[in-house]
Formats: sequence, structure tokens, C-alpha cells
Amino acid sequence: MTDVVVVGSIHIDRIMRVDQLPAPGETGVAIEAWTQVGGKAANQAIACAMHVPTALVACVGADADGQQALDVLQRERVEPRVRQSRQHITGSSAALVDAGGENLAVISPAANDVLTGADAVAAIDELGPTVVLCQWESPLETVRETLATARAAGRTTLLNAAPWLDGHRSLLHLADHVVVNAVEAAAWVGSPLDGFPADAPFDHPSVIVTLGAEGAGHYRDGHLVLHQPAARVEALSTHGAGDHFVGALAGGLARGLPLEATLREASDAAGKWVRSLRKDVLRTPGPLHPADVPATA
Repeated sequence: MTDVVVVGSIHIDRIMRVDQLPAPGETGVAIEAWTQVGGKAANQAIACAMHVPTALVACVGADADGQQALDVLQRERVEPRVRQSRQHITGSSAALVDAGGENLAVISPAANDVLTGADAVAAIDELGPTVVLCQWESPLETVRETLATARAAGRTTLLNAAPWLDGHRSLLHLADHVVVNAVEAAAWVGSPLDGFPADAPFDHPSVIVTLGAEGAGHYRDGHLVLHQPAARVEALSTHGAGDHFVGALAGGLARGLPLEATLREASDAAGKWVRSLRKDVLRTPGPLHPADVPATA
């Protein structure tokens, strides 16, 4: 049985560590660099699989990057329901991580943009999960069809509304629970939150806000009902920490844990993640062979 189906993105992350993030127009020099599997959905599925049986519905290219991503998922005990496209390369991202663990990143969706609702619906129908988890690194209609199908089937729907896309607002009501960070929360309500105010105009029955070192807060119908302090750790890199929070949260919901216990478990998962710098480092691919090159449309 599969408890959680995660639907969304797989990227190959190219990470560079720097003393400090460069200013606009400035060229920085990296201390070191490496490559790892990423993408919100992949990260969340890997985190979730530490707690419950988990499947990932995604799309990669028929290339070396895509194969490496599949190898990592299987090693991390994630069931890959992953389609390989011969018309698109595997998605990728580039990220900078500074000495304090802060990061910035940019993604190239590539094959992630051709993930369809039909891909997700087939997996949900076959696997019958307790929880279905989506993010906003997938096309709007893919997320809409996934959440609507899951809800109609009586599944718990969890949405990580990240990265924030104002055109995706119509999807919020399809989720039983929505997770946002400080940037996404500010975009949602129209102004930055000052910590965890007693009331926030989310207009949603269940919103979980993560504020890094300040912890997480649960808002029910706009009222703060629970605050979970963050784990006290020395962070080497916050890149992917939010994804591990969300993945552990999905695992807790699937096991029927009370939300207080689920948030505590999710906070601990994120705390463990930020204490390491290199995650699932991949080998450097050798020269491409003709069979590795995706066919053109």
C-alpha cells in the first residue's frame, strides 16, 4: 500500500558554495560545487518516504540526468511513477549557498512542464493513497486535476503553494491544508507577516506558515491555533529545508497523527536536513552517447 502520492517536479540541482551571495552585477567565486537531485516534489517524496510508503509522479527527460534521478529515488525507497520524455531534457536548477546557510536558486522546468493530470490521476486511482501532495512547480491544470481528483476520491490534499504564482490562487481551495513560507505568505495576504500574528487574512480553513528559525504556525480560518518552535541547530544549508518539512508533514498526516505531533516531527526533519551541506551528491556524468540524447520533436 502507498500512503502518500507526491505529484510534481524533479530537478538536477547544481550547487555552489560561496562566502557571501553576490550583489547584482557582481561575479563571485565558489569555494566548492556539486550536483544533487532536487525539485520540490522529489525532495518532499524522499523526506516522506522516511516515514511512510511514498510514490512520486513526475516527468524527466530520457537522458543521463533523468536516469540518475530515478536511481536516487529508488535508493531512497520512493516508488517512481515517472514518465520519460524524449522531447524534453530533465529539469535543472542552479543554487548558491552562502557561509550562513542562506541560499538563492533559479529553476529550468524542462520536462516538468509536460507532467499531466492524467499521469497523476492514473497513479492515484491505482495506489489509493491517504494523502496527495502537490506544489506549484507543475502546470496549473496538472495541479488542478490532481487535487480535484484526490478530493473527489476522499483523499487528504496537501498543497505547498511554492513558488508563489498569483495565477494559481484558484487552486488554494482544492487543498485541505496549504503550506507557505514567509515570502509566499506575504504574497498571499498582500503584506509581510510580523512573526506569527494572532490573525492573518488567509481565507482558508488550514494554513501552515513556516518562518525558518522562528518555527511554524498553524492558522485555522485565519486564526493562529498552534505555534511549533524550530529545532535549534547550526544550519549549514537551508536549501531544501522547507521541502523536508512538507514531506514529513505529509507522512504525519498519512499516519493520522494529531497536527501538533505532525508539526513537531516536520520541524525535526527540517532541522536534521539543514545540518548537512551535501545531499545525495551525484557522480559527474561522462561524455554523452547517442542513445543519451533526447530525440527532437
